Amino acid sequence: MGNIVIGILQIVIFIALAPAIKGFIHKIKLNLRGQKGPSILQPYKDLIKLFRKEPVISKDASFISKIAPIVVLLATIISASFIPIFSPNTLLSFTGDVIAFMYVLGLSTFFIALYGLDQGSSFGGLGSAREMTIASLAEPTLMMIMFTFSLEYGTSNISEIFVKAHSHSFNVPIAYVFSLLALFFVSMAENARIPFDNPETHLELTMVHEAMILEASGKYLAIFELSSYMKLLLFISIASNIFLPFLYSSNMLLNILFYIIKVIIFSIPIALVELSVAKFRFFRIPDLLMISFALATLGFVLYYA
Repeated sequence: MGNIVIGILQIVIFIALAPAIKGFIHKIKLNLRGQKGPSILQPYKDLIKLFRKEPVISKDASFISKIAPIVVLLATIISASFIPIFSPNTLLSFTGDVIAFMYVLGLSTFFIALYGLDQGSSFGGLGSAREMTIASLAEPTLMMIMFTFSLEYGTSNISEIFVKAHSHSFNVPIAYVFSLLALFFVSMAENARIPFDNPETHLELTMVHEAMILEASGKYLAIFELSSYMKLLLFISIASNIFLPFLYSSNMLLNILFYIIKVIIFSIPIALVELSVAKFRFFRIPDLLMISFALATLGFVLYYA
């Protein structure tokens, strides 16, 4: 099978799986609370329902409100094109693509913040300001983590990091642990999860991500929701394929199965943390992100120790 076909297949599976992972995490949380809740397929039903509806746009909005959902979706898909899902044959792969990955991912954050500002709503502006504050503190940590692995495996190509991670053991176990903890913090922050944000709340004074898309409806809301599902799976995929470089086979079907198993393994701690802690006050969030940056820096420094 050609490399391009495999790359396209990885993206298709990634997009198809993203809503199920969101539903799976939500289902775990509800079951541990003693509630039955909807099935893990509920996000698919919600997306289908929203895609059938026409969006309502504020009279004060500009063309930004029309292009932002598309840019956010495309930027998320392009970011996923850098990440090996079950094969190193990604759609986008070149030396230094680890830098391109982080910039494209930042583009989606930038445009969703623009969308919140463009609505002319005070809540949208509040959410955008908070989102950019969190992103500006979280992204240096992500850079430090990726640089650590670039040094460890001697390449800035994500596909090559994937191959070497699955063929060699990580040489600095303590740096490995620090980087994993830092990535977990960043994943929760970038995806608006507890304790940084509560994706289930619609209380305006505490919203971050939801405040930016408060005015979105119909197809636009569906696109934003799908993009958020994919972004969550994107971070889980990085963790599962780099920090858990096991269960890899020459059989593609087995690799798909192994990938799903690893994603499930990394999804469970997210649900457990969200059940164990409450959402932090916004002014405490920088403290958490500085801890994650310190952990990532320790991992980077210990590489040379």
